[in-house]
Amino acid sequence: MPGRNPIEEKAYNEKVTKAAESFWSAFQMTENGKVKSTLLLYSFCLCWVFIAVYGALFFFLLDPLDALTAGLPVFAVNLIEGLVPSVAGAAICGLTWFLSRTEKRLLPAAYLWLFLLMLACLVTLLIDARGEREVQLFTLQMFGMFVLPPLVVGGGSSIFLYYRYWKRKPPAAPAAEIRKGQ
Repeated sequence: MPGRNPIEEKAYNEKVTKAAESFWSAFQMTENGKVKSTLLLYSFCLCWVFIAVYGALFFFLLDPLDALTAGLPVFAVNLIEGLVPSVAGAAICGLTWFLSRTEKRLLPAAYLWLFLLMLACLVTLLIDARGEREVQLFTLQMFGMFVLPPLVVGGGSSIFLYYRYWKRKPPAAPAAEIRKGQ
């Protein structure tokens, strides 16, 4: 391609490759067989459990909710059908808060992974539907009904729980005091 500097392009490619290797190395094992970042790995796996929980709740609750909201305006039906499974899912997924006494960042990190995966899906679907305005609008409508409520309700509640924990957590002892006590 004319006008491209191969030296700058090579430097950019090396920089991107180094950043990608740095990210993926967090998933690899250390020399003694332990995972480098357990938070990253556990929260990624937990994110997939959350997807299954929310998917099951939407699958099983949409038909009964549709029957219950039969005479309501479309906006109210969409709001109820989006919020009820989202609140139930946030309550179920929020139970993971009690799994770990020490690592309270797991729940918000799982919702962060969930956000990143859903954002990647949205971008991919919108790119795939390029030029087809109706398909893009339908995709945005479905994401607004079935993806945003779980992310907002569940992610918001996880951030609230973590913030409350962080405010109440006793301050860590300075390293000098720890060394003195030994």
